[in-house]
Amino acid sequence: MSTKLKQTQDMLAKHHRDGVAFAQMMKDTFDGRFNEDFWAMWAQNIEPALSDTPVVLDLGTGPGLLLKALAARYPQVRAIGVECADYMLDAADDLPEGCEIIAADLHDPHLPLEDGSVDAAVASVVLHEMHQPVRALQEVARCLKPGGRLYVLDWVRAPLAQYLEDAELDVFAADTPVEALEDLFIHFIEHNRFSSDDLVFLLENTGFRVLEATLLKDGRQARIIAEKV
Repeated sequence: MSTKLKQTQDMLAKHHRDGVAFAQMMKDTFDGRFNEDFWAMWAQNIEPALSDTPVVLDLGTGPGLLLKALAARYPQVRAIGVECADYMLDAADDLPEGCEIIAADLHDPHLPLEDGSVDAAVASVVLHEMHQPVRALQEVARCLKPGGRLYVLDWVRAPLAQYLEDAELDVFAADTPVEALEDLFIHFIEHNRFSSDDLVFLLENTGFRVLEATLLKDGRQARIIAEKV
């Protein structure tokens, strides 16, 4: 195992706290995250770019539930996930035919996929976890066919007061443990790594044309649809 991969795995383990529990939470909340709104946007913006035998790439696929959902929608799909956290790979069980997961670090991925071989890609709540997403976006651009689409959904920068509205502890109470405060503020920094404009800027400089950028959840989340130039 490379030193860089180990660093990424350690970072994710710290960010996700209990990896096994987090993987289960990803399963339990899948339908709420990939809901009717997601699939409506998918049908409008991504589906037109799919071929009769679509190839779809899911960055940070976790336990692979999006791969299963794609296989149910498109019987001829090749659904490819990218993941490096061991607890996520362990949780990705019973993948149907046509689904696979590549174990790779998105900070510097070298995917075994040919240039222009992918119809569409998804990056759902993964870019904010990365120290830098440049190499991942460049690799997606390499793999996408011209006109291929990328669907980005992620947490973006928001004021501290707004972020703390969802906190499960009383931040300003005298008896709040220091460890809990430090954990909360570490996650605040991680979830506020990029603004929506930052993500648009990164996409426009890694081979994409941004078709839509919409703020959701009172500005704490961004949905971006981009096209391979």
